[in-house]
Amino acid sequence: MLKVEIRTRVSDECILKKLKPLTEISVEGLLSKENLVKCLLKLKADDIDEVLKNLPEFCEWSKVGRCSLRILLKEHPCSIVLTLLKAGGMVTKIRIDNDKIVLSLICNDDCFLEILRALDNSRIDYEVVYKGKLESEREITFREEEILKIALEKGFFDYPKRIKLEDLANELEISPSTLSEIVRRGLKKILQKYFY
Repeated sequence: MLKVEIRTRVSDECILKKLKPLTEISVEGLLSKENLVKCLLKLKADDIDEVLKNLPEFCEWSKVGRCSLRILLKEHPCSIVLTLLKAGGMVTKIRIDNDKIVLSLICNDDCFLEILRALDNSRIDYEVVYKGKLESEREITFREEEILKIALEKGFFDYPKRIKLEDLANELEISPSTLSEIVRRGLKKILQKYFY
């Protein structure tokens, strides 16, 4: 599998051009229907209230945290995303740099060639910024996710802790050193993904 980043100009019809100042946009769900895109986005911004002022009426939203917002775009005529979806790409992240939009997507080699053909045929001015193998070492494993979730639910990360490492390890029927390694490795991956 490939991870690909494509940069192009933000079209005037793009709602994301109006939602400033955004710092990060992650795609939680995306589909196309009748030449419109419907997507669920998680946005991070320093000033959420400013973003909400520019939000069109056809969007639904909910605050996730002090600096985070989840937005459902019900109908959006984004030509670049439609082209990528129709060619078989899976858009995972969107980043806005001034008047440029960078779309991160996952695809295989055949799909990548199809995406390039589709972009060329649609006459969209684009640039492939990155193309490489999907990095699996920075992705959290199922076991790491499972243990971190249990540790969170049991109060391991609370202050003061509601459960000690040794007690949690006993409940999970693994050694404390193994539990410590899994927790540290999982947290490192989550922090790397958050900060980089």
